Amino acid sequence: PDRGACPGTSRGRSLPLNPFSAMQPKTKIQTQTRARVRAADKPAARIVSLFLPRFATDRLNRVRPGSARPHPDPSAPQVTALKDGGALRVAAVNGAAEGAGVVPGLALADARALVPDLHAFPANPDHDARALTRLAAWCGRYTPWTAPEADAGAGEAGAGIWLDVSGCAHLFGGESALLDDLVGRLGGLGFSARAAVAETPGAAWAMARFGMVPGTRTTRIAPGE
Repeated sequence: PDRGACPGTSRGRSLPLNPFSAMQPKTKIQTQTRARVRAADKPAARIVSLFLPRFATDRLNRVRPGSARPHPDPSAPQVTALKDGGALRVAAVNGAAEGAGVVPGLALADARALVPDLHAFPANPDHDARALTRLAAWCGRYTPWTAPEADAGAGEAGAGIWLDVSGCAHLFGGESALLDDLVGRLGGLGFSARAAVAETPGAAWAMARFGMVPGTRTTRIAPGE
């Protein structure tokens, strides 16, 4: 038999390049209907914005086997500082320093005047960026699609990581359970974190930073809201 022919076809006749071409829609209405069906079958996009407001100071205070903290008491007021012209300025603060009135951008001399027992450490944006990349890879336990926020790391804006959890949340008991697990595990690693999930990155980003109910660490915007 002719190896180039299929059973039931005339000799030498091959299958079309697209064997389903006969099933393709022929009219505009059919095309639109098929597009709607495909859209209905596709899970809605669900994007998590993970916000790490004190990433730089949390990174310094993490306990690692065989290593010491930069200061024995991580609850003491701490900052990182960068040289700005001829002066040192605060780059990032921990909770105790912020509570005492120290904010990023303040001259380190002024910060020490506010908080005499302030502990300052050199800021290292490169180390922060590498640590954030590693943490984004760690978030792969929840979804294969993770990435650090662009230009995030040390500084006033804190740091952030994107997670696309579209079609993944049911594996963790739902979106709320996934967010609780994510933030809880990060807390166990020594990182302050808040997380929000929404259909768009912008909505998730804004909620993680500015839309939290006081005392909560996660929030969820339902599809369509």
